[in-house]
Formats: sequence, C-alpha cells, structure tokens
Amino acid sequence: MPEVELHHDGHPQYRRMVRFDWSKTPLHWVPDDPFSTHMINVLHLLLPEGERHFIKAVLEASSMVDDPELEASIKPFIQQESWHAWAHQVVLDRLAEQGIDTRPYTDRLGRVLSMTLGDPPRWFPPAMKRWWLYRRLADVAALEHFTAMLGQWVLTNRGLDYARADPMMLDLLRWHGAEEVEHRALVFDVYQHVCGSYLIRAFSMLFTAPLFIGWWVAGARYLMAQDPTIDRKWRWRDWLWAAREYRLPGPWKLLVTTPLRYMRPRHHPNDEGSTQMAVDYLEYSPAARDARERALSQRTSGGPNLSPERAGA
Repeated sequence: MPEVELHHDGHPQYRRMVRFDWSKTPLHWVPDDPFSTHMINVLHLLLPEGERHFIKAVLEASSMVDDPELEASIKPFIQQESWHAWAHQVVLDRLAEQGIDTRPYTDRLGRVLSMTLGDPPRWFPPAMKRWWLYRRLADVAALEHFTAMLGQWVLTNRGLDYARADPMMLDLLRWHGAEEVEHRALVFDVYQHVCGSYLIRAFSMLFTAPLFIGWWVAGARYLMAQDPTIDRKWRWRDWLWAAREYRLPGPWKLLVTTPLRYMRPRHHPNDEGSTQMAVDYLEYSPAARDARERALSQRTSGGPNLSPERAGA
C-alpha cells in the first residue's frame, strides 16, 4: 500500500436532509432562457445515476482503508451522495409533470455506467478485479473533480441571480454544490490510499472528461428536443453567449482548464474550492436551515438526543 499524506480538509461532515417544493418552479426556471435552463437541468439527469455508482465504488474500497479518519469520512460521504441522488430524482419527477420524459436518456446512461463503473466481468482473475476497482475509483475521483468545480462555480457566480432564476432551484444547486466542495477530497484520498497510481488517475481523466462533456451536451439536446414549449435546437453559440452572461461555465473551462489542473502529478482536490465558503453557504441555505429546524423540532419533541445538524443526518 503506498505511503501518502492524507489531507483531511475536504472531507464531509454529515448529511443535511434538505427538501424542496417544486410546485411553483416554472419549466424555464431561468426566465426567457430555455438554453441555460436545460443545460443545467442535465445535471438532474446525470447525477442520480452517477452518484449511485460513486457510492458503490467507495463502499467496495472501504474494506481496504485502514486510516481511521479517512474511514470515518466514508459514511457521511455516502449519506450525502445518496441524498443528492434523491433530491435530483424529485426534479425529474417534476419535469415529467411538465411534459418532459427523461427516462429514455437516463435508462441509456444507466446502461453505459453499469458497463464502465459497475462490477467487473466474472471471468476476471483477482488481480484484474483489483485493477478494475482502482480504475473505477479513479474515474469517480475524476468526476468528483468536475462536481467540485461546478460547486465552486455556482457558489461564486451571480449570473443566475441577475437573470432572476428561480430561488428554489438556485438553492438546490448551491446546497449540492457546497456539499460537493465540502467533500471534494474524499474519493481522491481513498484512491490515493488504496492505489495511488498517477498513470491510472491520468488515464481516467482523459477517458471520463470527454464522456462527461459528451453526455452533458447530449442531455441538453435531448431536453430541448423534448420541451413542448419551444422550437429551438441546441447551438454552440448559445453556450458561448450564456457563458459570457455568467449563466453557465464556459466550454473552455469544462473541456480544457478543469481537466488540465487535475492532470498535474502533485494535484490535490484541496487546491480547488474553499471549504469555508461551502460551509458558510450551508449555514445560509434556506433548505439547509429548514432541515436544521426540523431536526431541532424532532429533538425537542422526544427524538434522539443529537445536535440539530446530526439529528438531520
């Protein structure tokens, strides 16, 4: 097992059981901008499927982790990711009510992820099965690099506020983004602890980055084609315009600068994002605040004797 220094900043604290009411959220929650709306809506399609596989890979690797603090961080990571998947799945239910059936896309995505992030072929010898787990962890670490970057972007960017985006959707994106920033180092540290190969890590980024962007663009094309209220096609120039308006991260950031930063041999996720900024938003978030208040109410009415935050974990 490689000797590595583990950076325990960037690990999760606990799950926040937030809830959102989508009954008043319009289909185009960025007013008069279906392109930006659906580009971000793709995250609701990608993340539930992806995070289920993230959880499975980290769970399988947990038996190989013998660092007590790192091992203790795995449970809240899994709890956070499972709640993220649920929160985004509820948005897909809302889209179905608004006339957009996302199942053909998510079913296809699920089949692909089962091949790339699922169990190894049964005929693999033990050494190949171990390599398969290392590769899956490296793929998840690469994808977590993207989610942390997106989390930091949505926390610091105000373009969607200026566009008068739906506050409920903004809170979902920023709550999720803040937790991604908060736990941005966990999967990377697990990978470094059980494997640590730079070659596998670099290959995984080269493999996953174009697939991630490709599925994102394909998802936006799909949503716009299924939207019954518009007659528009997905266009690159619309993405460039939305990036100039700070409504989306630009293609250069996603396609070039984000992967290249990860490819540095000495890269560590704690070089990206700000844990303090993430925690500050989680203190401010209306949904997270409501979760704390529910937890406090349960505690005072005879629930488990836990802090309000951990009672909601």
